[in-house]
Amino acid sequence: MKISKKRKIALFLITLLCIITLISYLNFRGFHAKFYNKTGKDLDSLVIAGTLIGDLKSDNSTKNIDFKKFVFDGDIPYEIISSKIKNKKVEQLNWSDCGTNIEAQTKGSYTFDIKKALDENGNTCLYLVEHNKKIFWEEK
Repeated sequence: MKISKKRKIALFLITLLCIITLISYLNFRGFHAKFYNKTGKDLDSLVIAGTLIGDLKSDNSTKNIDFKKFVFDGDIPYEIISSKIKNKKVEQLNWSDCGTNIEAQTKGSYTFDIKKALDENGNTCLYLVEHNKKIFWEEK
């Protein structure tokens, strides 16, 4: 049985459309996040949720980055974050003592701000908050 040229083109286009649809579905069903550096300092060797982001200049943002999962405490991002500021290692601010609402998200698109604060010992630490929002202790 011989297949006509039009039929071959139609089968090729249908196959190509199916492949594009499948790739889009797999790509968009994961967790995607974009990060804005709101620390006022350049961040070197930035790592978020075990993923090396690299350098992020002050007041700049990353592209969308894919994660398998991302940890939240309630609706506040609570993922492990570290970087260097002027060659000094800076880690995340551990603000939650309770942890009863900690849950990992595996789907969605989010935008976060990276901010800095001082811990109880006076050390500079980093934390994440929803883009252009304030975390509960900033609202005072």
